[in-house]
Amino acid sequence: MIGQKWMIFTVGEALSKTVAKSLQKAAGIVSTTLAHAFFATFLVGLVQASVGFIVAKRQNRRVLDTRQNVIGACLFGLFAMAITALGFATFVYEGDIGVSVFLITLSIIPGALIDRVFFKHPLVGRQWIGMAIGILAGYVILGSPSLREASTLPVWVWMSIAIAVMLAINQAITQKIQNIDPFVKNFWGGVVQVVLGGAGTLILGKGFTASISQDRLLTLVAVSVIVGFIVVAMWTFNLFAYRGGGTIALKKLVMNAVYLITAMFAGIVFFQESLTPGKVFGVVLYLVSFILFDPSTWKTVTARLKLKNA
Repeated sequence: MIGQKWMIFTVGEALSKTVAKSLQKAAGIVSTTLAHAFFATFLVGLVQASVGFIVAKRQNRRVLDTRQNVIGACLFGLFAMAITALGFATFVYEGDIGVSVFLITLSIIPGALIDRVFFKHPLVGRQWIGMAIGILAGYVILGSPSLREASTLPVWVWMSIAIAVMLAINQAITQKIQNIDPFVKNFWGGVVQVVLGGAGTLILGKGFTASISQDRLLTLVAVSVIVGFIVVAMWTFNLFAYRGGGTIALKKLVMNAVYLITAMFAGIVFFQESLTPGKVFGVVLYLVSFILFDPSTWKTVTARLKLKNA
């Protein structure tokens, strides 16, 4: 399985996510205000909109799609803007990469609830157990805080949880506009990020340049542009993974596992974050939660176990 093409591209997708998250932390370290996070979001959106427009035109796709698709893509971009801004802001407030990524991957929980309420997708007992284990994993990785400690968790923790919720909302939006071309979607989403990211920069940007040195500002610009192009790499790896024969179930399991592990590794090696037993145990619990929760992953894993025991 490791030598198969889909596995290589899936690992590439996960590593792209880790690099992007590491660069966001680097940008957060040199940033001093939320205005810088909005400015970074503006630049990321500019790259996405530009690449989306160019590729869509080269593929002879209509950028002006149906009203539902355009509105959906713009809503997607609205939440993507907030996700990107919070992604940078998380590290302005000294967030931990490993813990932040872990909390974000728990978007499967609000996603399941949205599916149940709005798309009438029922949840079986096994999935409820998986959700409970996922919540337990989040509790463990945060250091098993008491109720009093939970009320005083750092702001970056709540930002990461907010990102997870908005990722779930964007998955619901994607279901509604699933027939849209991905580059057309990213064009409109990028445009929204450019407009709102620029507006946020202007509104919050009093003393924008005075609060950051020229060298740090150049670093922020460079990192933001690179993150924008890394998003394009993620699209490519995701597409090629499926073309290489990857199944949705195994791809998601491998991608999330590699993303979690490499993100924690990057935090430890490059940013001197600590490796705690809670982090290790939390990752194990998350993988168990995901297998129980995701129907296709459950079927694939149990089928493979039956074959081995046969």
